Amino acid sequence: MKPMKEARQYMSKEKTPTLSVIAPLQDTLINGLKPIEGESAVIKEMKAAMSGDLQKRYIDLRATLHACSAMDPRFKSLPFLTENQRQEVYDGLIAEAQDQPMPSELSLWSVVEECTGTCNDSADDEGMASEEETVDDGVRFKEGESSQGQHPPPRNPKPSCPLAALLGGERYGGGAQPKTNTQENQAKEQMARYKEADLLEVKEDPLVWWKEHQYEYPLLSHLAKRYLCIPGTSVSSERVFSTAGDIVTAQRSALLPEHVDQIIFLNKNLKRM
Repeated sequence: MKPMKEARQYMSKEKTPTLSVIAPLQDTLINGLKPIEGESAVIKEMKAAMSGDLQKRYIDLRATLHACSAMDPRFKSLPFLTENQRQEVYDGLIAEAQDQPMPSELSLWSVVEECTGTCNDSADDEGMASEEETVDDGVRFKEGESSQGQHPPPRNPKPSCPLAALLGGERYGGGAQPKTNTQENQAKEQMARYKEADLLEVKEDPLVWWKEHQYEYPLLSHLAKRYLCIPGTSVSSERVFSTAGDIVTAQRSALLPEHVDQIIFLNKNLKRM
């Protein structure tokens, strides 16, 4: 029963996300409770009872648990689901990301777009300069060669096309179509890059990973903050009640409720300040 004890100890932590661990942990425990040849009938019966009880848990919360695991870079591949189930989870997160307000922070990709626009502007300036130089060279060529009776080679006109004359307006004109950078496209693009990124090791902290990549995935980072902050157990709240019982004693029964709240807050967060 060592895996059960280790799972209970990990789910009692407060400084790391625990809700995203429930789905992969449940799948691991159920697989570990499969009967093995040579075991006694009592052990097999006990394993079957525990496995059946685990399979009945979290039925109504599976969508939230799977979404939370997908936003954890350690379990984003969702190996405990089928391909269709995984895609359904990713599509749900994309729809949720595109419906939320745009983040106010400047994302990495807007900086890239600004740099691209600046480069294009400079390229246009260079193109204008080269065009002016070409015109100047042509003028100089005409002026220098006119005394010798020579002329620049004639330019070959483009062949005319009746269809182009008929449909060559703005509606059917050529050229690349501008890409609409909607929030839906951004959410899909960020999810595609997030899925292709390397998995984070289980021993690493997903909160640190999201802090380092929040500007690379601005829409998904908001979802990660929303899901990963949910505790997987009620252990943390139970510890708060225990702390309150240690603070409000018979000798300190005259404390006002707001003062009790302040003391409990300092007790739980003083080390993080």
